[in-house]
Amino acid sequence: MGHPAAGPRTRPEHDPAPAEGAPALRADAAWLTADRLVQVRAILLALTLVVALAVWVLYSLGFEARGLHLAGKLQAVGAMTWGYALVQILDHRFWHSRFARRRRASLGIPESLFGWLLGQMLAWFGIVYYALTENPHWYEAGLVLLLLSFVAFPIDRAPDA
Repeated sequence: MGHPAAGPRTRPEHDPAPAEGAPALRADAAWLTADRLVQVRAILLALTLVVALAVWVLYSLGFEARGLHLAGKLQAVGAMTWGYALVQILDHRFWHSRFARRRRASLGIPESLFGWLLGQMLAWFGIVYYALTENPHWYEAGLVLLLLSFVAFPIDRAPDA
């Protein structure tokens, strides 16, 4: 139950359904035009590649993995992270549940950016795992999913036309 001073709570069955197509951007996200989304996508990919390259260079210079004792725990966290992200990606791309519609409306960012951020979350978990254990497999899988998220969530150019 919410605090009475917080105002009335919205019940899920009364949540407004989004209009056909993508919801309108909030005023603070209006700068995310199709051209800017191309730049954001490039920055997400570049940062992911550069940070992973930095980890690779450190290991190439002879640094030793210091987080091997965390490998088992990180694998459990990785499995949960992957499960969460894959369900969210499938929900936002194909199922469109009421939770996905509410989240999309509350975030106020393009659906494509949200999908890319889910893909980047997996790649960055892989970078952390790689940095701690010198095992790049989680990163490689996350990078593949990040690239697939660019395909699954294309930039909607209709509003700029």
